[in-house]
Amino acid sequence: LQPAAAAKIFLAGGLCSSVAHTLLVPLDVVKTRLQTEPPGTYSGPLDCARSLAASEEGAAAFLQGAGATAFGYALAGACAFGLLEVFSRAINEAAGAGNSLFFSTPLLALASACATAFCAAVVCPFEAVRIGAVRNGASSLAAVQQIVADEGAAALYRGLGPILLKEVPFVVTKFVVFDRVAALLAAALPDAQGGALLSVGLPLAAGSVAGLFAALASQPADALLTLTNEEGATLGSATSRLAAEPRLALQGLAPRGLFAMLLSSLQFLIYTRLRDLFGVSKADLTLVWDALATIQAGPIGR
Repeated sequence: LQPAAAAKIFLAGGLCSSVAHTLLVPLDVVKTRLQTEPPGTYSGPLDCARSLAASEEGAAAFLQGAGATAFGYALAGACAFGLLEVFSRAINEAAGAGNSLFFSTPLLALASACATAFCAAVVCPFEAVRIGAVRNGASSLAAVQQIVADEGAAALYRGLGPILLKEVPFVVTKFVVFDRVAALLAAALPDAQGGALLSVGLPLAAGSVAGLFAALASQPADALLTLTNEEGATLGSATSRLAAEPRLALQGLAPRGLFAMLLSSLQFLIYTRLRDLFGVSKADLTLVWDALATIQAGPIGR
């Protein structure tokens, strides 16, 4: 992977994640309100949305935490997509050409988990600010100032454990399911290869399925993350509360499922379009072709 191509992959990943997450901030606000308010406060996502619209902030309430979201997920997206490529190449090279073909899914999952660990460390303080902004109806700047003033800067990383528990299954599931579904769709529609319909429809369809499975896989950890970021909470107290009230693990699942489907489809669509715009070729990205080339060239090389 050439440095110029790598830089473009990091940039495309950052842009696609920042744009997609920011566009979906209103849904994320509804989901976070459902999780942070006591059970029974709202009858459902629509009731929560109506309550927000009727509040003093009005429509602006749906943009709470947008600043932290845009900046945080620009960094996180660059790490997620860029480091996935870096770790994938390193892991596949270590595994060998044959193993990288026969164990492509487990190796992809391992590379995703490694990339996500870095991604979680980057996004953790921004998630704390976003949750604080939504809970208190404040701006991102006011939220970070309040958190630091009340609990110190270390409180911004209080949710690192839960965010790892959330992001690892979410990102691993997203990439693995997208890879499998995209391959199935491409194989089922050979005549559409290279067409505009497939180039747009495939990332949207595969991304939606991947997002739904990713949301289901990480929902309990997402609820734990939200509870951990309440003032004075710890991972232990949040875990105990979740164990005592298991229904809290499912609060916000409907808007989060919709959020994840839209997010993943937008991310993969924007990412593929930006990748093409930046001139990153398929050969720069596809590890399988590298492995095939090595196998086919093996006897000649020896």
